[in-house]
Amino acid sequence: MSFLQSLELDQILNLAEAILWISIAGLFLVRLRHRQQNRDLAITCSIAFALFGVSDLIEISTRAWYQPLPLFILKAVCVVTFITVYITYRKRRSGKL
Repeated sequence: MSFLQSLELDQILNLAEAILWISIAGLFLVRLRHRQQNRDLAITCSIAFALFGVSDLIEISTRAWYQPLPLFILKAVCVVTFITVYITYRKRRSGKL
């Protein structure tokens, strides 16, 4: 409990974000058991959301999403992955892929 008390508001919000993103990753994994369709996208999303959560855990100590450079790159790769997966999913749903 003293760990939480030592955190400032921005750090607490990063912790909450990390929990949210990792929980979403878990939901994608649970969904894998029930569906065969788009398994590749679900696995990709699960990994990307988990890594995005880890980046927020790192951000608790760095207190900046853009420093150090590897943290910024990790976040950027995750965002690009989210966009790519979304576009791919939409194309598959519309029958264009």
